[in-house]
Amino acid sequence: MDRQITTCKNCGNNFCGKFCNNCGEKVYTHHDKSIGHIFEEGFHFLTHFEGSFLTTLKTVFTKPGKFSLEYCNGLRKKYFKPVSLFLLLVVLYLLFPRFAGLNMKLSTYASEQYDFAWISVPLIKSKLNTKNIKFEQLATLYDAKSSSVSKIGLFFILPFASVALLLLFFNAKKFYFDHFILALELSSIYIGLHFLIVPFISFIAELINKDWMQFFWDSNYWLSYFMVAVDWIIVSVAFRRFYSQKWIWIIPKAAVYLVIFFFGVIYLYRLLVLVVTLNLT
Repeated sequence: MDRQITTCKNCGNNFCGKFCNNCGEKVYTHHDKSIGHIFEEGFHFLTHFEGSFLTTLKTVFTKPGKFSLEYCNGLRKKYFKPVSLFLLLVVLYLLFPRFAGLNMKLSTYASEQYDFAWISVPLIKSKLNTKNIKFEQLATLYDAKSSSVSKIGLFFILPFASVALLLLFFNAKKFYFDHFILALELSSIYIGLHFLIVPFISFIAELINKDWMQFFWDSNYWLSYFMVAVDWIIVSVAFRRFYSQKWIWIIPKAAVYLVIFFFGVIYLYRLLVLVVTLNLT
């Protein structure tokens, strides 16, 4: 039986079937223009999104490193895309910023208790002198713009982390792409754990008993020490699963990676946001 030849409306190619074999454009029928088809596509999107997203979240937070390993080995159909996962978690964090986290107010930078006050305070004073305004006015302008800058600046974390992995595992015979995917996964875990899960737990604790919130204050260093230990375990397990090296090498490499990552995120990233935002204010 002869198959109907269709001319692609996108590229002009002649082909048989429902999709152009040259550019991939679909042949649309009257059904594709029906209201019912719109709901079909919406249902397909929701079920596909929910399935792949939940599968990815479960894998990332219960078996660190498995998502990156399988994705790099070509098993991608059942997973959410790594970049999409990272961006979605970033958006959720920015929508529900219970803790200051990665986007700090100008008053925090101006505090003498800030670790890098010897850099941030002179920068703020210089900006005040240049614009000839009061600190409260500058803080209002800064805080309004810092959110947008912090979103863009988050992309600074990824190459920083992936280069660290490349140097730590230079003999692992992996492409830079592989290190980058693992950096995406580890960064997603960091944002999800520190800025979504822990804040959510603190929110529930505050609802039950407001006095419990004192356990989440910055002055209680036990939480910071506990989270560092959790991060070390997660990164070690991810390294072990992804790079298949012995624990005697994995554990110290995980510690070195965390030192580099925390320095890049906690200090360099925040200073980058401060400098860029002040220049735009």
